[in-house]
Amino acid sequence: MERRKFIKRSGQALLAVSTISITGAVLSSCSTDDSDDFFNDGYYDNGYYGDGYYDDGYYDDGYYDDGYYDDGYYGDAQAIRDILQAGLWFVASYIDSGVDETNDYSGYNVDFNTGNAVVATNGSNTNDGSWIVSGTGQELDLNFNGTPFNEFNDSWDIISVLSDRIELRDVSGGGGGTDILIFEKN
Repeated sequence: MERRKFIKRSGQALLAVSTISITGAVLSSCSTDDSDDFFNDGYYDNGYYGDGYYDDGYYDDGYYDDGYYDDGYYGDAQAIRDILQAGLWFVASYIDSGVDETNDYSGYNVDFNTGNAVVATNGSNTNDGSWIVSGTGQELDLNFNGTPFNEFNDSWDIISVLSDRIELRDVSGGGGGTDILIFEKN
């Protein structure tokens, strides 16, 4: 019987010593550390945030400063109206869902008149219609009578406006294709 008590107490002592050792090891590994290595590991200072992700040109590469948004006219509805009414225009490019259809408009002059009237003519064929720049200056609505300009009957997003060039985009609701229309001044 004494032998059993001895083995039992020895086991309890071994368990207590093991528990104390493990607890001591855990506590020493959790001790406070005055080092800033966690924040100086490159993840915050020279790695993830300092690696150029935010300074690599994605935000400063001209996408927002390339004339699309900072050309002085985007969003200025009256300025866009004035530019469109100041002279004759032609279709410099028309891409219909990836298909270049610019040649269909070769030889046409487009005249954006006061009163929201528009006339496109090549001398033998004339397409009358209407145009409206939205109050926010971000859309141009076109509505022509007759071919081929009735292809443009839609509400176009104004992408860029310069004094001699306007770029428009329309994303088709049904098929999801994107149309690009560029007018340039004669």
